Amino acid sequence: MAKPARIKPKANATPTAQVKQFHLWLMDAFDCVCGCGQQATVVHHPLTRHPLQRWRRDHEYVVPMDAHCHFALHANGNERKFLPGHDLAGSAWGYRAKGIDAGYLS
Repeated sequence: MAKPARIKPKANATPTAQVKQFHLWLMDAFDCVCGCGQQATVVHHPLTRHPLQRWRRDHEYVVPMDAHCHFALHANGNERKFLPGHDLAGSAWGYRAKGIDAGYLS
């Protein structure tokens, strides 16, 4: 019996070259989103509401973070408890918009 086709498209596991350039720009241009003042060295993929109206992690919806803060966030296991008052998903939308304005995303 044949496998049924996926109803929802699968999220791309590998970022494209364009998205990789966007990530490098974010890390170079912005400090850690948590407010520690450190230069960003990684990008975090917060759980975001996607235009297709389903929750997913997407390479275009990221926030810049220092590696130590990023590790601590994942060790904590809860974005909202780790950074109370921060809307990481909302910030990811903002950084994506900045990436579009800067020509890194289309």
